Amino acid sequence: MSAIDITALAERIAAQLEAKPSPLLTAEEAAALLSVPPSWLMAEARAKRVPHVKLGKYVRFSRDELLAWVDSRSAGPRGAA
Repeated sequence: MSAIDITALAERIAAQLEAKPSPLLTAEEAAALLSVPPSWLMAEARAKRVPHVKLGKYVRFSRDELLAWVDSRSAGPRGAA
């Protein structure tokens, strides 16, 4: 492959990656992201206190929504010390 072909391929791959939304997480993956037990996370989802998506009998979590939710709940001063 020439340098031009590699550059074009890299640009196509980058465009595809940007177009895809972040994948949904299982309760176990989301709990690991938040460092909490999956049982706690599921209880909070059932109580509608944490953002989640219900897909039939399955509950999934958006990584971006969870991180935004956590950020909105942080207390105390922020920034560099």
